[in-house]
Amino acid sequence: MVSAAPMNSRITRHSEIMGRHGEGESWAEQLLEDGRNRAVWISGPPGTPPDPHIHPDFNEWWIALDGRTQWQIGQYEPVLSNWGDIIMAPAGFAHDIRPKEGVQAIRFGVTHPNSNHDIKGVPPCRLIPVDDGQSSPNLIHTKLKVLVDRNGTSTDWSEIVVSDNRNYATYTHELPGRSSGSKMHSEENRWWVVVKGKITWSVEGEDSFVADTGDVVYVEQGKSYSTATTGESSSIRLTVSAPVI
Repeated sequence: MVSAAPMNSRITRHSEIMGRHGEGESWAEQLLEDGRNRAVWISGPPGTPPDPHIHPDFNEWWIALDGRTQWQIGQYEPVLSNWGDIIMAPAGFAHDIRPKEGVQAIRFGVTHPNSNHDIKGVPPCRLIPVDDGQSSPNLIHTKLKVLVDRNGTSTDWSEIVVSDNRNYATYTHELPGRSSGSKMHSEENRWWVVVKGKITWSVEGEDSFVADTGDVVYVEQGKSYSTATTGESSSIRLTVSAPVI
């Protein structure tokens, strides 16, 4: 059941969401509706029954957070996610999601605004290995650790992880003290998930605030903002924007 969480809040704090629910509970909170997506924070403790289903005409994807979850996408063998990983079910691929480890296995689902679970999945007749040798974007399983190992932690870097007809999503690693200039997006709403470190957002006409690991930040179209990595550690953020045409 999706609870009545505040929609499109400037910042939604991981600690506050988790604090609203008891350990081991199943729940969902819809946080965002940006015109392209409906984004829902979902908790499923280990043992939560799966609900295999298919979306025939759009990609659905998730950001893995607390705990560990097993994902079986299409005919691919199951994969187990860690914090910050991206998992994608391409259009027409059935997906079977099973929380495996942690008191609460948390995922942040990014789906179409008109999504439903009406078309049920059929178990595949055989499973094939997920190819770890492919490069981003739009992998079945994008491992954050692989990106960090490949790019390192001594420089700023960015990698595309999702690029389709609804979204262009990138992971950005930024060294402490780095900041952006003022930005504004006149035709799109944009949002972020902080997966490591602390980032300060300064939005025009508002007090600055610090987003911590796991927090979600939303800035509506036409609003100017800037960011800066705060503290002594680097940050990693996922930026979700409109597709690049």
